[in-house]
Amino acid sequence: MATELEKREKQEVGTTASEKLENNGPAFSPDVDIYVSKDALFMAVDLPGVGKGDVSIQFDESNSLIINAKATAKEPENCVLRQFNTGNYYRAFQLSDDYDKNKVSAELENGLLRITIPKREEAKPRKIEIKI
Repeated sequence: MATELEKREKQEVGTTASEKLENNGPAFSPDVDIYVSKDALFMAVDLPGVGKGDVSIQFDESNSLIINAKATAKEPENCVLRQFNTGNYYRAFQLSDDYDKNKVSAELENGLLRITIPKREEAKPRKIEIKI
């Protein structure tokens, strides 16, 4: 395991993905942590400067989860040092049919979007009883 912290620069999204955004300003790929349990998939998406009404989560016809977000925080004037960029966010993930896209839940608090996607009952592990 690495002992040093890694600084990761925000990656700007290419034009084909940013064209899906309503605003054609710069679009960035937010950092995402993904966790899986036997019952669900959990995502933690870093969206600094984004308010609750400025996030869109949807599934497309190919079962991709698409996250669009618009940063509404204003940049201060006369910046002396800049270490992060502001703009819109776009990220997409292809999900298997094991997950129930009709039961997705999400919450946004302090710039962290938490998404929970439960597994379909048919896809959850189950114990088979052996009869004697």
